[in-house]
Amino acid sequence: MGQVFNSSNPILLLIACILTFIASYTALDLLTMLRTSKRNQKFLFLGSSFSMGTAVWTMNFFGILSLDHTGSTSYNISLTILSFVLGVALAAMGFLAVSADSISLRKVIECSMLLTMSVLSNYIIGMYSLNHNLTFHSGYLFISVLFIFSLFLFAFMLLYYSKHQKTGVNYWHKPLSAFIMTGSIAEGHFLLTRSLPAKEPIETINQLMNDTSFVVYLVFFVAICIVAGLIATSTIISKRLAKSDKYVFDITYALDQSSIVAITDEKGIITKVNKGFCDISKYSEEELIGKNHRIINSHYHSKDFFADLWSTIQNGEVWKGEIRNKAKDGSVYWVNTTIVPFRNGDGEVYQYLSIRNDITEQKEVENKLHQQDKLAAVGQLAAGVAHEIRNPLTSMKGYAEFLQLDEESEDRLEYLDIILDEIERVNLIVEEFMVLSKPQILNLENKNIVPILESVLSLVKFDSEKRNIKILLKIDNEVSLVACDENRLKQVILNFVKNAMEAMPGGGVLTVILSHANDQVRLAIQDTGIGIPEDKLKKLGEPFFTTKKTGNGLGLMVSFKIIEGHNGNVLVDSVVNKGTTFTIVLPLISSSELISVGETKLG
Repeated sequence: MGQVFNSSNPILLLIACILTFIASYTALDLLTMLRTSKRNQKFLFLGSSFSMGTAVWTMNFFGILSLDHTGSTSYNISLTILSFVLGVALAAMGFLAVSADSISLRKVIECSMLLTMSVLSNYIIGMYSLNHNLTFHSGYLFISVLFIFSLFLFAFMLLYYSKHQKTGVNYWHKPLSAFIMTGSIAEGHFLLTRSLPAKEPIETINQLMNDTSFVVYLVFFVAICIVAGLIATSTIISKRLAKSDKYVFDITYALDQSSIVAITDEKGIITKVNKGFCDISKYSEEELIGKNHRIINSHYHSKDFFADLWSTIQNGEVWKGEIRNKAKDGSVYWVNTTIVPFRNGDGEVYQYLSIRNDITEQKEVENKLHQQDKLAAVGQLAAGVAHEIRNPLTSMKGYAEFLQLDEESEDRLEYLDIILDEIERVNLIVEEFMVLSKPQILNLENKNIVPILESVLSLVKFDSEKRNIKILLKIDNEVSLVACDENRLKQVILNFVKNAMEAMPGGGVLTVILSHANDQVRLAIQDTGIGIPEDKLKKLGEPFFTTKKTGNGLGLMVSFKIIEGHNGNVLVDSVVNKGTTFTIVLPLISSSELISVGETKLG
């Protein structure tokens, strides 16, 4: 091969290698685009076949020119055109095998064999254009064919069977495959010409200069064809990128308008959020990026809930469900969430996409409907039973009091007192049933809630000191006007405060916070007690459900109904062994508006 190389024109060989590499790369680029594009497939197929045929023909033609030192050979134009057409045809047949959606080893072998035939036919026809009596050595011919085929096969295996190719990360595979193909074609040229009789180099520098005009024009023509192919490829790629960018922009815009989107890495660290996420969480993008999703955790869901969530998405499966989160200002919101994991080439999850939709209003409506259903059930029960219960209770109480008058035994007097206490407790339950069973009139007046709150806290001051409970009062605004029934509102606040104190049997801190947010008055009553488990938290307000050892659960039910009559609502947030927060939310009356005093029915 050294003898052949020494007898060749190195400048022409260098030009041939460069043009062959450019054409090979163009062919592979168009071929890979063909497998992913839905449009211009015919153009891409013909362009890739033409480029591959040009690559094979270019090395053959310039290789022959480099061997023709005397310039005495007359080129057969018909054979030259035939070699080019045959090279393109065989390349097209080979590329047709690997242009399908699915690639198999058999198809890759077929393609490599056809390209090998393209190279071989080009060289045989090209050599006969110089010497019609040329004979090839069978041993060198077999080695040449095997070598060319092996390099083509290796190049296509690298292009189609690399693990990075499966994920689309092939920035260096196409250039390397094109380089290997160029080497295959060039090395095949040298191996095939080993069978030619050795010729002594007889050309001089002057002869080379005199014979270069045709070569220059030919190089210029081939270069123009290749550059045109590259420009066409670049144009198609630019259009596809523009279309993809427009598609991504439209999808992003649509998601921003209707969804809450966040992207996290494999550890759950937030890497990207959209405007909807910032709006609902009240955090800025800078505050969220780099943070964990715990920043919006409301502690409503159990550890098992999140353990199941993480187990699902870490296994590469999509998770769907409803989550209650907490915003920066302390408000809570519900989102319908879909979390989609993304895998890398090794099958490992490397990031998660979460798409959420705000369902807070839907949950509030569901909760109100649930409460109304419970109230309707209790009302029906109360209407049918309460009246019948009160009559025997009155008789029982009267006879018990009568027996006390003549009773001298202290033990029996104690038993009678217990009977009277239990009768009174049953009577209170009946009265609470009556409140739920029929509409109650609320006398709404414009009141400053601050004095009402201070009045309630003064009532429990002595009891809190006995229980070793410290009360902290935080008021953001000294004037907080609301339309309320003062006595009913006191009843609700007192009920929540007593429940908070009873949740701290060993003492603790009771924090009462009065603030304004979004034209609302928010009264939060926080304890540091035992907390309420998630399964029980969902049942609060149901009749006869209570978290206390004593009680019937109707107090909370009545309180919720009273606040609902004030056009407000009650939020409950609890963490086991850390405490519970009841937040009363009422419409705020600004100084520029006054709600007329009137009556509203409760129930």
